[in-house]
Amino acid sequence: MKKVSASDSNNSYKRLVNAAADEKKSEKLELARGCVAIYVGQERKRYQVPLIYLSLPNFQQLINTSQEDVFDVKIDGPITLACPTHTFEQLLKIAKKTTHY
Repeated sequence: MKKVSASDSNNSYKRLVNAAADEKKSEKLELARGCVAIYVGQERKRYQVPLIYLSLPNFQQLINTSQEDVFDVKIDGPITLACPTHTFEQLLKIAKKTTHY
């Protein structure tokens, strides 16, 4: 029979904590089908946005003004918009009314 030492119990605790943290991370990264993650504002609040919204002129304008370089079809990382979150939420409301999505 194996004796359990204090270091074994500490390692088990760390593994459980890491597993819980990994589970939370995976929950945050899940997206609904047909959606894209967009990070908004200085706090980088994450929004799940339907892809159809990206074709709307207001969204295209906001994306173009928020990109440092010319917006390219190939994205090398998350879409980040440098506007206040309340402004983005208003834009989402307008997009929802426009597309009925």
